[in-house]
Amino acid sequence: MIARRDFHRLGAASAVGALSGGIGGAASALGAVPPRAGADPGPHAASCEVVETETEIVVDNGPVRITVSKTSASRLTSLRLHGQELLGAGGRGNYDMNNAQEGDALPLPPAANSYEIRRGTDFVDIVFRYSPTNGGPFWLERHHVIRAGEPGIHLATVFRHPPELHGFRSDQHRYVFYLDPELFTRVDVEDDPIGAAWRAGAAQMPTPAELTAAPMIMDATHDLAGLGSAYPRRYYTKYDWATYVKDHVVHGLYGNGYGIWAVQPNREAFNGGPVRQDLTLHQTTSRPVLLVEPQATHYGSPPVRVAAGQAWEKTYGPYFVYLCQGDDPAQMRVEALRYARFDAHREFYDRLALPGWTPTPDRSTVTGRIRVPGEPYPRGAVAVLSDNRLDFQRTALGYAYWADVNPGGGFRLDDVRPGTYRLTVYRPGSWDEFVRDDVVVSGGDPVDLGGLHWRPVRNGRTVFQLGTPDRTCAEFRRGTEFRQWGTSRFFAADFPDGVVYTVGRSGDDDWNYLQFQRVDGQPVAPWRIRFDLDRPVRPRATATLTIALAAWAMDTARDVPPLPSNLTIGVNGTRLVWTFEPDDARGATYRSACAGRHYRRVFRFDAGVLRRTGNEIVLAINEDTPPELGNEAAYDAIRLEID
Repeated sequence: MIARRDFHRLGAASAVGALSGGIGGAASALGAVPPRAGADPGPHAASCEVVETETEIVVDNGPVRITVSKTSASRLTSLRLHGQELLGAGGRGNYDMNNAQEGDALPLPPAANSYEIRRGTDFVDIVFRYSPTNGGPFWLERHHVIRAGEPGIHLATVFRHPPELHGFRSDQHRYVFYLDPELFTRVDVEDDPIGAAWRAGAAQMPTPAELTAAPMIMDATHDLAGLGSAYPRRYYTKYDWATYVKDHVVHGLYGNGYGIWAVQPNREAFNGGPVRQDLTLHQTTSRPVLLVEPQATHYGSPPVRVAAGQAWEKTYGPYFVYLCQGDDPAQMRVEALRYARFDAHREFYDRLALPGWTPTPDRSTVTGRIRVPGEPYPRGAVAVLSDNRLDFQRTALGYAYWADVNPGGGFRLDDVRPGTYRLTVYRPGSWDEFVRDDVVVSGGDPVDLGGLHWRPVRNGRTVFQLGTPDRTCAEFRRGTEFRQWGTSRFFAADFPDGVVYTVGRSGDDDWNYLQFQRVDGQPVAPWRIRFDLDRPVRPRATATLTIALAAWAMDTARDVPPLPSNLTIGVNGTRLVWTFEPDDARGATYRSACAGRHYRRVFRFDAGVLRRTGNEIVLAINEDTPPELGNEAAYDAIRLEID
């Protein structure tokens, strides 16, 4: 087996197809992924000009001109808007992946890499097809699509893993634009839905020269002290510019009269569902970067894992990258948002007919009405369709759809592909979710799930509750300050005597938003919750301790050790252990988050271990475990009940 984090990049095509009438003759060499002709939409005044040489393909649609290399992993080597080069000298558009073989290698088919220039009446689709490799045992198809007269470029990727190939894992794949640093100096990303608004005031990026001069204190993280940077924060890290996927559709860079925006209304292929966070853009020591990243595991979302014998196909995108001119960033954002609706390119994508794309007539609308006893409607609830029989935040192989539940309790999920899904409804304030599996969506037929009754779980009277179950730890000390590097540096001053929470006297500010296993290399004392009971415990009563974690995370960027980690809970000396598998611990808190993959565990025990007064719960990370482990816990909420 090769290393888990082997970084797999696409090599140059070993078999480049000759063109015939604009269609790559070698495309048939793949056999398994045949080319598709675009349907003729009727007469159009505009057209695209295509020029091909032995090394590159150039497409000009009027406002935009792109150059794609045929010999350097189908890299975008030029991107011009009205003649202005946006990539700058040495800039590029790259597609990169982080894949690894899983299991024993199986025989691969003969290499049959090829390309095709597919023409429609008003578009050109440059298609590169790649054969399976040991690290990436799948057929891969990449598309650069440019439409006549349109100020932008469409990107899509198609994967197909036949059952006869060996297994693999894909942690990340994305498109990366490396842009002109003299042109693009500012960024536009909306603020998180929690915490103070700060991003508009920090739009001016530090320059590449400033980052080069600044000490690197963590990966992609620099201390700008003393450099006189226009960036208003002392520490610059790409992780501060991550955002929640749920409502995020646009992010961009701009400056000197030009803008470039990643527009992603079609997030159905994104892993992790609406609670996922991920990177958007950032400055580097050489040039600014714009990301289109549908698959990633940075904040605890799952990898794609496909085993030998398993057939899997998935189409990511298309995603639109909008190019514009102007000096008003607010206006440029408004223009980009015109494309940030699923139906903005609906007709075009239907006739573009990429492999794996589901056209509009075959998509469905799923509706339903959720009811909670004693409540007019579940305020703040979100309905999600995702991979069947799987926690929605672990969706990776299939597609996911989500929508807010309206004040009447109704929800509507549009443009759903045919398939069998899990429906989940979650909301802040609830300790569980409403779940229904085996929701069948047939091509084009509306699905009405009718009235759905959600009875939130209760396990008796509540002795105490710490925090609010909302999938974040934002309500605790410094929780709303999470988008910044190194919050552990505040911990010693904030909690000189450690964390001790006394029920009835302490408040949310007496509980840090992260529990650190260690700070500056030194172990942190276990955290404590102290409480009394308001009445004696009846004989044979059961106590239920529910712990919801907004994240269970690594404290560094290194690879996850192949060891289980644990949270040990002591209740008046009774020891409860919550064990996490190695892949459960990702880098959410290390990457400036107050949430990642959400976990919830229910512990039931004899309530007779509780006393009338002087009870204590002790929380310790990785008690009696090897020193190479280092974890952090972000508590969502804790509740103790007695029946």
